[in-house]
Amino acid sequence: MERGTIPLKLKTISILSLTLILTLFVIYLKDHPELGKKIYSPEMIQVKISGPVKNPGIYLLESGSTGLDLVEKAGGYLPEAANSFKANDLDQLLVDGQAVDLGKR
Repeated sequence: MERGTIPLKLKTISILSLTLILTLFVIYLKDHPELGKKIYSPEMIQVKISGPVKNPGIYLLESGSTGLDLVEKAGGYLPEAANSFKANDLDQLLVDGQAVDLGKR
């Protein structure tokens, strides 16, 4: 064997290992789409929130943020808030220009 060459068997093992790692990463991203959005979408979005939150208004968030992220950015719910907004709706990804109304303040 020449000096500096990699045996074919070692090349094959390296390629298979790299393929396995990439496949596992893709599977992980499928199970965690919010991570994928944050990795691949560095752009920012503007979203308005109104209702029973401490600081209603317009916020700049990373693309891939959810309604829960927006509520947190707005300071959270008011202590006396009777939130009728479905929690699972807040799990949805937000889009630029979206307005989220959580009801009366």
